[in-house]
Amino acid sequence: MLFRQHISAAALSALLLVSGCDTAKDRAEAYFQSGMEYLQAGDVERALVEFRNVFKLDGSHRQARVAYAETELKRGNVREAYSQYLRLIEQYPDDVAGLKALAQMAAGNAQWEDANSFITSALALTPDDVALQSLRIYTDYGVAVESNDAGAVVSSVKAANDLRQKAPAELLLHKVIVDDLIRAQSFEKALTELDAAIKIAPTERLLYAQRLSIFAALGDDAAVETGLIDMVAKFPDSPEMHEALLRWYLSRKDYDKAEAYLRAQAAIPTEETTALIELIRFLGEFRGPDAAIAELDKAIAAGKSVPVFRSARAGFRFDRGDREGAVAEMEEILKTAEAGEETRTIKIGLARMQLAVGNSVAARALVEEVLVEDSGQTEALKLKASWLIQDDEVGDAVSILRDAIDQNPRDAGLMTLMAQAYERDGNRELMREMLSQAVEASGRAPAESLRYAQLLASENNLIAAEGIIIDSLRITPGDTSLLVPLGQIYVGLNDWSRADAVAKDLEALNDDRVKNDLTAIRAAILEGEKKTGEAISYLEQAASAEGAQLDAKMAVLRNHLDNGRLTEASAFAAQMLASDPENLDLQYINATVQAMTGKVADSEVTYRAILAKDKTRATVWLSLFRALSVDPARQDEAAKLLDEALAAVPDSGELRWAKAGMLETSGDIDGAITLYESLYKENSANPIVANNLASLLSNYRKDSDSLARAEVIARRLRGSDLPPYQDTFGWIAYQNNNFPEALAELEKAAVGLPDDPTVQYHLAMTYLALSRAKDAAAQFTKVIGMLPADDSREIAVSTRSELEKLKAAGVAE
Repeated sequence: MLFRQHISAAALSALLLVSGCDTAKDRAEAYFQSGMEYLQAGDVERALVEFRNVFKLDGSHRQARVAYAETELKRGNVREAYSQYLRLIEQYPDDVAGLKALAQMAAGNAQWEDANSFITSALALTPDDVALQSLRIYTDYGVAVESNDAGAVVSSVKAANDLRQKAPAELLLHKVIVDDLIRAQSFEKALTELDAAIKIAPTERLLYAQRLSIFAALGDDAAVETGLIDMVAKFPDSPEMHEALLRWYLSRKDYDKAEAYLRAQAAIPTEETTALIELIRFLGEFRGPDAAIAELDKAIAAGKSVPVFRSARAGFRFDRGDREGAVAEMEEILKTAEAGEETRTIKIGLARMQLAVGNSVAARALVEEVLVEDSGQTEALKLKASWLIQDDEVGDAVSILRDAIDQNPRDAGLMTLMAQAYERDGNRELMREMLSQAVEASGRAPAESLRYAQLLASENNLIAAEGIIIDSLRITPGDTSLLVPLGQIYVGLNDWSRADAVAKDLEALNDDRVKNDLTAIRAAILEGEKKTGEAISYLEQAASAEGAQLDAKMAVLRNHLDNGRLTEASAFAAQMLASDPENLDLQYINATVQAMTGKVADSEVTYRAILAKDKTRATVWLSLFRALSVDPARQDEAAKLLDEALAAVPDSGELRWAKAGMLETSGDIDGAITLYESLYKENSANPIVANNLASLLSNYRKDSDSLARAEVIARRLRGSDLPPYQDTFGWIAYQNNNFPEALAELEKAAVGLPDDPTVQYHLAMTYLALSRAKDAAAQFTKVIGMLPADDSREIAVSTRSELEKLKAAGVAE
């Protein structure tokens, strides 16, 4: 008898698992079918679990790999999708769809070299694929723009126009043409092209963003506002569109429109409290805490989610200075609130308060409570991951962040934390990738875009940094947090015309918060155009304007000093002091200029006079200490002064850092390590403290625990361009018998610090370990020439000993 009753894929999977005659491939296929059924039903999480079960039994299951990769890509988990597609083409190099997906992701992340590699492989299989040809042109254009190759840009744009005649619906070709027109400031043509592109891809957000950037460039504020409102309506599930409109209103100081918009959002009937909370935050920041508290009282009286709004009110109390009362109120709320997501959110709020008041033990306990109740609570995981990173437990941080990102693939905050973890681990490539993904996940929000652009700029990749900031400005035109660094990038590129355009945009905004930055950009433009006289006149005019702040005057002073005009700098500092002779800040500035221009004795008198009036000025203590310590005859006096300074300002990190350096110089290595340990505990993200601590541990401690700790601390220094960091990381690599890596770092360090005998000694020992005896002998000889004849330090003794051995072996003369 035949049973024709339908058996679901999930049920079939279960049946196969208990049967004794199935094979691993049969079970894998059952899991795949089950996963596809879950996928069709919209249960993505279970589908992914089933696909992972497939791979445990059959790692080469092609359809499951494709389905898994496509699913992760659709839900925004680009990192995992990329990884899965890579595995796919390793197993099936002829998979054109996989190659194309990898090329698209790589190009979208500006990884042009990888994109080109995948495109080349795919075109070799399907040379007539127009989509791949378009992707090749798009990638070539990206490379040309990033390398500032005008000829290659022209060639790429021509290729795009030519291919578009054959394939008018290929969106990438339109993107190349539009971007080129915008860069050429052919705005009317660009708008026409954008209209055509939007008809092809009406859900492509970048096109709308580019149109906004044109409206902004044309000064059409009404069109920008209309465009933003249109984007909010078109993309209701994209919170970044809502945030962009709100930022626009705030950047124009149009607080009435911002409030009206937020009130309209809060009035939409829903069980969620997010919109009302956002309105309250706005009121607190722009209308004052009283307005926010009044709104909260109204919501509480109406019975709306009382615990949440009570906790929000406590937050305002905390910010207004009533920290003890706010913490007590939060604890009271938690006593009666029912367990659930809202309560967990309140606990996280209380944890942040406890952190702010220095009670990290209570904060960590609250976070662990939340994670016991809900192991995937995102904000709790963020806090825990940040603590793990601070404690150098990077592996654990990466593990929990990876799981969190899998569950929240569009959370830019998690990606930023992951980037911090990779930075601490010294993996700059993965750090760069995470920051890039955070930009995409945030919808090119200013904070994420600026963070990534700053990394690119630090690597001297200014063109790419410019592109990231411009993309963000398309969504938030007029945002000063982006315009200022964009102007600074153009200054760095000596692109004076573009820098001038940015300066004009900043001037039009008339924002007091960026006046100093604007002044610096304007002065740099004039200096760059060899208009030094005009530059100083501009700065002096800004400094003498009614209501000019100290920063404007400091800009004049810095300009004189940077250009070697010491006489003018001294005169201007004296003039500043004459305008307000009792001002201790101006006294300090004048004394510092005196020290820089050779009047050290005068500066010392002024420093002491300032400290007689205010002993809490750590920077003045430090300046006086430095003035004394440069004189070999006053070392004891400098040491006593530093102790006096620390007694007056015991929490000063700069003074303790100076004390650690003095102890190191005097040979009290244990004392220096103790101080560096305390500084590191307070702020383990400080790379200078990390380098100094790791260097002392690796150079002066011989136990395995100290070396292991030094290695953990120094991981972030891997690949640095700074010679001291290269030396520290290289020497630790040497001690861990990783001689090739040690050599790569120490050769760079030796070039960067040619007069440091310790660095040269480290390189000599590495040559010796690699059996490069002649190089080692030459290097040891160099070290001998740097050391006093009676030097009894360990490196001196070791250098003489190793050189004697090499001479005995006939390697050295």
